[in-house]
Amino acid sequence: MKRLILVIALFCSGKASFAVNKEESLHYGPFGKIVIYHPVQKPTSVALFVSGDGGWKDGVVNMAQRLTEQGALVLGIDARNYRKALAKRKTDCYYPAADFEQLSLMIQKKYKFSNYTKPVLLGYSYGATLVYGILAQAPANTFKGAVALGFCPDIESKKPFCKGSGLTQHVLKPGVSFWLERTEHLTAPFIALNGFKDEACPYAATASYLKDMPMAQLIELPKVGHGFAVEADWLPAFTAAYQKIINTPSFAERKQGENKELRTQSIKLYGEDLPLTIIPAAKKNNLPLIFMISGDGGWTSFDQSLAESLAERGLSVVGLDAQKYFWDARTPEKTTADLSKAILHYREQFNKDKFVLAGYSFGASVIPFVADRLEPVLKSHLSAVLSLSPDVTADFEIHVLDMISLGSSTETYNVQAEMKKIKNIPVISFFGNQEGGDIAARFIKAGLKTEIIPGDHHFGDNFQGLSLDLLKSIPQ
Repeated sequence: MKRLILVIALFCSGKASFAVNKEESLHYGPFGKIVIYHPVQKPTSVALFVSGDGGWKDGVVNMAQRLTEQGALVLGIDARNYRKALAKRKTDCYYPAADFEQLSLMIQKKYKFSNYTKPVLLGYSYGATLVYGILAQAPANTFKGAVALGFCPDIESKKPFCKGSGLTQHVLKPGVSFWLERTEHLTAPFIALNGFKDEACPYAATASYLKDMPMAQLIELPKVGHGFAVEADWLPAFTAAYQKIINTPSFAERKQGENKELRTQSIKLYGEDLPLTIIPAAKKNNLPLIFMISGDGGWTSFDQSLAESLAERGLSVVGLDAQKYFWDARTPEKTTADLSKAILHYREQFNKDKFVLAGYSFGASVIPFVADRLEPVLKSHLSAVLSLSPDVTADFEIHVLDMISLGSSTETYNVQAEMKKIKNIPVISFFGNQEGGDIAARFIKAGLKTEIIPGDHHFGDNFQGLSLDLLKSIPQ
């Protein structure tokens, strides 16, 4: 509330005059009414912009319209609506990262984006703090980054935010507000634009908070208060910050660029347009190559960390980003044909006779269909099929939860039946003992080899233990 009082007069002034592109609105889930701002040309980025306490009006509208000039499709989110929706949830903690990812998926499906684009988070005042929390709790490679205008780390919320991939906090006022702690584990850029004259979020305090934080940057706006009243005083820095995030290499690209073994071993990358990440083992050995398909969130920190742990145990990994590859509907036959070429290429590059098909969640349900359709010669080199938390049915297209009925594919793919078709090759499903539902029990009841190991759907992020379990399951 303190921030709202300070900015009402300021944020309503200083409007710019410029051509307004197409605008429309829709209602979606916990966000309520969302205002959508279209660029003149085909969008080159997607921006999810959260307002301050005052709602979606005045200054944030101007900012959103300016973003369209940079090619962004902008979704204007009224913080008041979203806060009300969060407050009604009966969960122990809030995980807005999932809501915002679903919103991004929905809007890109709605407007038929040819490829999925990781969205940029933006927020003003309350929204600035929220997007910091979302970026900190989300798995790597979920969001492109975040721009926060008028940022300070306190936020009004009835309940805490879930830790996720690394968000921590402490209570300021029970049931009312929390302080989001510094994190050393951001995997995408966070850029705060704060006014030197800001009285709601004093610049010196914000500078101290963000000092030396990895992947974080604070930009000082000398003439600006909390209200961002005069466009000329903040627009150049705002434009530059957004472009910096857009041009930052993705998590997977950075990891591949940092991989010394990839350069040392002179691995020739596969030339076809497949979203692959390569993690070589340091030493040559007779262990098989691992070809792994990610979950529907794409190649995140979970997949990368597991692959790195496998590589430490001597298993070179080729990882497929399922979110990118299955953005449009595929068939099992097309998937198998595409992956077979990549497997042949990397078996030759790593000088491997044998290979293993592995997958997590979405990918775990897909790999039995690939294994069963391999050409006999290639299939003779398959050592094992290892599924981490598969479902009873598979999909070959990324869907949004409430848009499944609009998908182009209506065929049902029975994972258990497909697994039973695979003969003379170990097919093993792994589930965490803390996973909800009865899926593991159904696999056991179906007579399929099933391992129950410690952890939840992410296996407690115990990558050392998980990689060891996988290694032990591969015939030597």
